[in-house]
Order: sequence, then structure tokens, then C-alpha cells
Amino acid sequence: MILRTCSTSWMTGTQCPFSWGFGRPTIQRRRRPENSLEDRKWTYSVKLGDFDEQHVKVKVDGGKVIIHAKYTDGNDEWGDTVERTRTVQIPENVDAEKIHSFMKSDGTMMLEAPYRVSEEKQLQVVPQEGRSLVASDSHSNLMTFNVENYRPEEVKVLCKDGMLTAQGERKRSEDGHEIRESFFRQMTVPRSVDGKNIQCFRDDEGNLTIRAPMAEDVEMEQAKK
Repeated sequence: MILRTCSTSWMTGTQCPFSWGFGRPTIQRRRRPENSLEDRKWTYSVKLGDFDEQHVKVKVDGGKVIIHAKYTDGNDEWGDTVERTRTVQIPENVDAEKIHSFMKSDGTMMLEAPYRVSEEKQLQVVPQEGRSLVASDSHSNLMTFNVENYRPEEVKVLCKDGMLTAQGERKRSEDGHEIRESFFRQMTVPRSVDGKNIQCFRDDEGNLTIRAPMAEDVEMEQAKK
């Protein structure tokens, strides 16, 4: 029995694990996405001016970084006090307990922290009667492509740390040969959409649509409550 592998991939900086050319399989390495949260850290800079590090206090409270700088120039009888306070909102996916701060020589306070690496979440693909869904003012289509050659159980949609992945694999026999087919799509979830409410639909023609509500609309609905 001869085993052939056919695969398609669409992702910046990533290749298929196998490709077929000139009758021989070529092995290619698949690299982890360069923008994986495991490889990056959150950084934020705050310009404080002519303050030394000894005059600056930094604390984390209620999901925010509070930077308080105070300097007094003078003596016991008179003096000028310069005071400045800056508040920085910590993103939800940043580990607030591991925030590190340091001053640069130009008076800039730097904040650094690793991102929290969440567990991979598999999204449910819901059957959709009729044609595929189109983008609207309230929803954005993140991916739309055809998977009619794949059974529902052969298609997986995963989301982890802001990375959306759609992949599938199937096997079939042809002229005594076993053929394995697969696809791989990956993208970064845009900040303009609500990444916590991504939905997946598959219509009667095998079109897979992955969409999410616009973040601005979700915030407006929450504000009304």
C-alpha cells in the first residue's frame, strides 16, 4: 500500500508538515507562530520627566498600575514640590502579579510583565441552514472557506491566547492508495472583535464561517445593563 499526503496551509511564516512534489514527499518543519504569547511580554512606557528612580513609587491595585512621582526642592523653611501620578490599565491577559518596573536614563518608567497563557479552547461548529453568513455592522467574519470534502468530526476550530486555528484531516482510498488530506488556517483575533464570543457555522454547501461580534457593540450592550 502506498501512502500519499496532501495538505494545504495558510499562515504567515508557517509551512505544511508535508508537501508532494515530483513523486517524493518533502518533509518541512512547522514553526510555532512568531507572535505566540509564550514568546512575548507586555511592555508599557510612561514618560515622567526629571524624576529619579528614588522619587518614584509603583504599586498594583485593582487591575491598574499606579505610578506616583514626588520631588521636593528646598530646605526646612521653603521648598517647591513637584508631584505627578499616572495610572495604567493592565490588560486582562497580562499576569499582574509579575509586573516589573524600572527607570530609563531619559526619565521613562518601563513596565513589563508576561502574558498569561490560557488553555486551548475548542469551538463548536454549528450547522447552518441555507447559505453562508455574511459580515455585518455588528459581526465580523474572521474566516470563510469551503470544507465540503470533510465530515464535521474531521474539522476542528481552536482558540488560544488570541490565536484562532482551523484545521482538518481526512483519509480516503483511491486506486489502491491511501491518501491523507489536511488543511490548516491560523490568524490573530483582531482587537476590534469580542474574542470571547467567537462562533462557527457550517452551511449546506460545506462553507465554514468563523465570526465574532464587534467589540464596540458588546461594550455598548454591557453599558446599557
